[in-house]
Parts: sequence; C-alpha cells; structure tokens
Amino acid sequence: MTLDGRTYKIFGSMAALISSPRFPKHPPRFRRAIQLIFLTVFSLLVLSLASCISPGKALEQAPDFEATLFDGSSFQLSDQIGQRSVVLNFWFPSCPPCRAEMPDFEDSWQQLQDEDVLFLGLFVPQGFDSEQDARDFVQELGLTYQFATDNMAQITLEYRLAYFPTTIFIDKAGRLFRTEISALDAKKITRIVRDMS
Repeated sequence: MTLDGRTYKIFGSMAALISSPRFPKHPPRFRRAIQLIFLTVFSLLVLSLASCISPGKALEQAPDFEATLFDGSSFQLSDQIGQRSVVLNFWFPSCPPCRAEMPDFEDSWQQLQDEDVLFLGLFVPQGFDSEQDARDFVQELGLTYQFATDNMAQITLEYRLAYFPTTIFIDKAGRLFRTEISALDAKKITRIVRDMS
C-alpha cells in the first residue's frame, strides 16, 4: 500500500467540504462530531500508510512545487536553487506540537533572515482547520516568515509525509538535507540551517 494521489484527493475533498461555509447547517456540536470522526479516520489511514513507506526509497532531490503565499505572491521551489536553502514546515493549527514549535521557528527566522535561507510554513488542511484559521493563528503569534496552503495535500504527497509536524531542510542545490518528524526548538533549527551552508 502506498500514498497515492487518489487517497489525498478523496480526503482533501472531504476536508474542503467539512470546512466550507456551504457545509449543511447543523448545530455546532453535530458539526464538531463530524469533524472529529473525520480526524480519527484520517489519522488511522495516515498511520497505516506510514508503516508501508520504505526508508530505502528516501528522496534525494527535493520535488519541485509551486504555491501561492498568504501575502498573495507566488513561490516556486526551483527558483530558489543556487540562491538560498529552504526550510519547509508542514503543520495545521489544531496540531498541539505544531503550535508549540511555531515561536521557535520565528526565533530562528529572526536570527537567520539576513542569511541565504527561506522559511516556508505549509498549512495542510485536515478537515477542521480552514485557511482562515491558519491565517488567524499566524497573525495571532506575529509570525513573520512565509506561509502557504498545501491545497489537496499535493505537496505532502510529493514529499511522502505521514506525520505532523514534519520539517524538511533543503540545501541550495535543491537536495533534501534533513527531515525532522517532531517539534523543534530554535537552537536545533538554526544549527541545521547553518550545517547546510
């Protein structure tokens, strides 16, 4: 069993429907119950698929992707090659360890923003957090690095991810330097970025 496009498209469509204002109007308690059921099913699927991913098939060159940033500008990973390293952090607002590490990413970004590196937080919709929720969270914490939404979890699929938070460090040559599947502190983030230089 592998992580395929249809799997993410099905769950991405469900996530979009549940989060949509057009979702049939029901009492908040009912809506929340539906969201929790979706989360449970999605989590079980992710955990089962994760056990099927072969470590021997680790990616070497980071897959290219394009995303629209929260500020409206466009980001293309391949445009960064030869210019700067990239730190990709996959997260969603209802993920406690994701929330916990955000201030550390901001602290590290403040230390590194004048160096050849770009931080990009990729919000991955799970069905109970909307993009507006993600934007509100970013604003609430005063985070100043870049953010975008991984629509339909396409980037998550390309990078074969199964856990949150996951942070991927990509060097200036566009190679996958390191993957961290856990919450990180500012000291570790900064050290890994400088190890890529």
